[in-house]
Amino acid sequence: MLLRPSLFLPLWIFFLLGVYHAGGEISLKTGIVFVLYTLLMGGVYILNQIIDRESDRKNDKLFLLSEGHVSLKNAYIEMGALFVLSVFGSFFIDFEIFIVFLFSLSMGITYSVPPIETKGKPFLDIIWNGAGYGILAFFVGWLSLAELSRPMFIESIPYFFAVAAVFVNTTIPDIEGDREEGKVTTGVFLGKKNTLLLGVLLDLIAIIISYFLKNYICLIGSGFAFPIFMFAYIKRTKKTILFSFRAIPAILMIIVFYLMPVAIPLFLLVLGIQKVYYKKKFNMDYPAIFSGTDKDF
Repeated sequence: MLLRPSLFLPLWIFFLLGVYHAGGEISLKTGIVFVLYTLLMGGVYILNQIIDRESDRKNDKLFLLSEGHVSLKNAYIEMGALFVLSVFGSFFIDFEIFIVFLFSLSMGITYSVPPIETKGKPFLDIIWNGAGYGILAFFVGWLSLAELSRPMFIESIPYFFAVAAVFVNTTIPDIEGDREEGKVTTGVFLGKKNTLLLGVLLDLIAIIISYFLKNYICLIGSGFAFPIFMFAYIKRTKKTILFSFRAIPAILMIIVFYLMPVAIPLFLLVLGIQKVYYKKKFNMDYPAIFSGTDKDF
């Protein structure tokens, strides 16, 4: 579980959206690239936990490494193995995919590792997340089925803003812990109210761009998301904020299930395994879409 399988779900959503926009047919190449990209990003998630183990302890999150359930040495070994296997594997599959893998790896490293550490810098944290999921994961899915082309770049634009809208709200629960660690995330820099407003504006941009590009998938997802973002901005409670960034990926997941039903068993399997693992080992209900109290952060 150190790989953070819950983060695979949004990763897979945008990978599969790339596949769908490229034609929608699942090939053997698509399956291999899907596995390799999952392994690559699993390594990135481990790296993030290694760097963030102290702040994770203070923010009471991602406790497997921060509380010693997994040793630091084993985390480094697993991360290194995943990076080597995925990057070298992509080289033998397709050179364009290999280049996107290198971009993803470099963004994953610069996101977490000082001195660049964009996750601790306002607005850069938004760009890195929006590009990582909404653009690069989309590109990998597209390239697993079709050639690099102008439509690939155009179709990814609204997804960048949709991901950015969700991400800004995720910085809010960690504001206090990040401030203590000296990290100036977007949430720390803007404060809760302005960060929530930025999420609303980014989602609105995603809606407008989707409409003009006739990207009805992102238009539907962002459109359903808008009142949820607005409600979180108006109420500004823990429950509404948590719901805002947990519910939106769920909306896109439903759309992907409708467009590509083959994904349903895989998604449900990952969710089920996590539910059972955390319940049996730690007596936790995780992952949860709607949880928390009405107490403010």
